[in-house]
Amino acid sequence: MSMFDWAGILTLSALVTVACTAAPAPVSPPDASPDAAAAASGLPVRHPADPARAARGGALLDSGSLGGGLVPMLALRNLWITWGTAPPASDAAYWAQFAQRYGFAEALPGRGGLPSGVRAVGASATFDCRMCHVGTVAGRVIEGVGNSELDLQGLFDDLVRLNALAPMFGFPSVPLPFALTERTGAAGATDAFGLGMEFSTRYAPPGAVVATRYGYQQPAPWWTLRYRDRIYADGSGRADGHRTMMAMLLAFGMSFAELQARDADMTDLAHHLRGLPAPAWPFGALDPAARARGRVHFQARCAGCHGVYDGVGASFPDRLVPVAEVGTDPLRATRFGAAEAAWVNASWFGSEHPMVSTQAYLAPPLVGVWATAPYFHNGSVPDLAGVLDPAQRPARWRRVGHDAAHYNPDRVGWRYEAVAVAGDPRTLEGRRVYDTTRAGLHNGGHPYGADLPVAARSDLLAYLRGL
Repeated sequence: MSMFDWAGILTLSALVTVACTAAPAPVSPPDASPDAAAAASGLPVRHPADPARAARGGALLDSGSLGGGLVPMLALRNLWITWGTAPPASDAAYWAQFAQRYGFAEALPGRGGLPSGVRAVGASATFDCRMCHVGTVAGRVIEGVGNSELDLQGLFDDLVRLNALAPMFGFPSVPLPFALTERTGAAGATDAFGLGMEFSTRYAPPGAVVATRYGYQQPAPWWTLRYRDRIYADGSGRADGHRTMMAMLLAFGMSFAELQARDADMTDLAHHLRGLPAPAWPFGALDPAARARGRVHFQARCAGCHGVYDGVGASFPDRLVPVAEVGTDPLRATRFGAAEAAWVNASWFGSEHPMVSTQAYLAPPLVGVWATAPYFHNGSVPDLAGVLDPAQRPARWRRVGHDAAHYNPDRVGWRYEAVAVAGDPRTLEGRRVYDTTRAGLHNGGHPYGADLPVAARSDLLAYLRGL
C-alpha cells in the first residue's frame, strides 16, 4: 500500500473519531421529514438528501458492514477484568457498564445489545461512525449529535492492560492494530485529526514532515451538513465531497481497494447524514416574546458569522473567522498548514474535492444548537450561558450525569460541578475533568455577549433554544 493510500486518514476530524445501560432508550426517530426539518430551520439547503440514497445509507449504518474485524469479541467482552470489579451478571449488565465506562451511547435496536457504534463481525468486533456520532442528550439517544462522553483513550488503555492480564485467564493476547497516546484530552474531546495524520506518516517517504497533534475536538452535528459548503472545525474540507469522511474506515479492517470499490455506498451514507433532522427543543413551549427580543440581539451580534434563520435573507455565510479575531484555542486551526493540505490532496481522498489550509475556524450553523453541548470546537464550555459570557465559564469542570435531570434548560447545556484540582489526563477519572488550562482545551475567546445586560442574554438564550 502506498503512502497516498493512507494520506487522507488525517482529514476525519469532525465526523469520525475511530470510525464514524440503564433503561434502554432507542435512537430518537426523526422529528420530521428531512425536507420539513430543513424548511423549519429557515436556512437554505445547499446539499439536499436524495431520499432513496439516504434510505440506503441509513440501512448501511443499521445493518450493513463498514469494516472487518478489528478486535476479538472475546477481548472486548472481557474488559471487565481490567476494571477491578466482579464479572457482570449478564451480557446486558456488561454492555451497560462498558457503555458507561467508555462513554458509548446505549444499545441500538437490532444490534444484539451492543452499545451504539459497536458491531459484531463474526468472532470479532469493530466500530462504526455511530461510536462518535450518536450521543445521549437530556435522556434521549440522538443520531447525528457528537458523542460528548466518549473516552477512546480509556478503551485503548484497557485493551493494553487486558493484554498483560490475559494469560492469567487463559485468553490469547489482543492484536492491537495501532497505538494511542494522549489522544483523548477530556471525555468527548479527541484528537482524531492528529490520530489520522499519525497513521498516514507511517507510509510517508523519508523526510516527509507533517503535524500529528492538533489539540482536541468534539464531533460536529451531522444535521448541519446540508446547509454548509465547508466542513471540519477549520473549514478545510468540502461538504459536497464524502471521501474524507470515509478515510478512517481503513483503520477498521477495510483495505484501500475495498474502500474504493464502495465509493457509491459511501455516497449513500453521505446522503443519509444530510437528511438527518435536528432534534427539537424538548423542554416545553418557548416564550415567543422573549425569542422575538432575542432575535434582535442575534441579528446584531451573531448573524454575521452564524447566519440568518428566519424571514427575508435567511442564509448561512460559511464564514471563516481568524483565530486572532475569535480568540479560541488555536491548535486545531493553526496546525493544518499548506504542507498538510498538499499531503491530503495528493491522495485519492483529496483528489476530487481538495482541502485547503485556512488558519481559521468555521463558524457553524446553529440549527439544533441546544443539543450540541458542550460548546466550542473543543467542547470546553458546558453551556450556552457560558458561551455568551466568558466570566461564567468554569476553568475545570465535570459533567453530572447525562439523563434528562442532568440537562440544564435554563443555561442550555450540561449541569456540571466545578473542580478545584486538575485530574490526571492519563487516567479515565482524570479525563472526566475538563481542564481548560491544558493546551488544546482552552475556553477563552468568543466574547461577543459579554457586554449584554443579563436580561438581554436571557432573551438571546430563548432565541437559541428554538433554532
